[in-house]
Amino acid sequence: MESIGDTHESPAAGLDSDLLAAFVAVAETGGFTLAGQYLHKTQSTVSLRIRTLEARLNTQLLHRTSRRLSLTADGQTFLVYARRLLQLQREAVSAVGPSAQPTTLRFGLPEDYAEAWLPQVLRAFAASHPAVRPHIHCRMSTELVEQLEAGALDLVLTVRHSASSSARRVGTETLVWAAHRDFELVPDHPVPLALFPEQCIYRRRALEALTRIGRTWQIDYTSQSPTGLRVAVEQGRAVTITGRRTRPPGWRTLGDDTGLPQLPEAVLEIHRSPSVQHPAFDAFTALVEQTLDEAAADPTPAT
Repeated sequence: MESIGDTHESPAAGLDSDLLAAFVAVAETGGFTLAGQYLHKTQSTVSLRIRTLEARLNTQLLHRTSRRLSLTADGQTFLVYARRLLQLQREAVSAVGPSAQPTTLRFGLPEDYAEAWLPQVLRAFAASHPAVRPHIHCRMSTELVEQLEAGALDLVLTVRHSASSSARRVGTETLVWAAHRDFELVPDHPVPLALFPEQCIYRRRALEALTRIGRTWQIDYTSQSPTGLRVAVEQGRAVTITGRRTRPPGWRTLGDDTGLPQLPEAVLEIHRSPSVQHPAFDAFTALVEQTLDEAAADPTPAT
């Protein structure tokens, strides 16, 4: 029987946070390259840490092929514990000793969703986690994912841009054609559009939908900011795409009677840096998801 003074080294003694973080990052991103980007390490460094971890555990955690990477049965089991160990480390550090700086949560989301939902999320989060300071960044979805991968953000709420995604789906948004209440769409004339730049999924869907029904269009206004599009639409000369819940007051939805095609729903998802392991961040994610669920369940249309 081992006593407290025994120095026998168990595998757990070699489970330092760098090895655990590398494994969690690879498991969540599905590869060494992207995991390295999240951790700001080279692919070879991440690969070495995984091999070291497998050697210390004396088991294989990953199936590696030339085309894909997946977890073994032991890898799936160990992933649960690796996440818990990283979280416990963060909790232990924050529980003792003076804290020079409060915890910062770097959260990014599109500006129109920030206007619609963020205030109530921040109020609820501040009440339950007063020691955590959210830093908010508003950008287009593609830019937010790039910043997350570069290590500049911890969590981002985005619109899904591809058919497959490793991010967590947290809701959907009904997309509608919208214009100022005084706007009149002229039949058989090109649809005047106010849209985000080319990398925007809303823009892509709008143009694909119009092309599919053979309706001509012209882009009269382009802006990276919803505020810029709002100014253009307020002139009563252009149509744009917006979420049903984020449609500004004074605008109206252009329905089937205008001849415009229906638009597919937008899938909203949260991307999280694999290097982030903090219970407060889990709570923030849950608040965002709850807020989106409540907004989706509210049958009252935007005014």
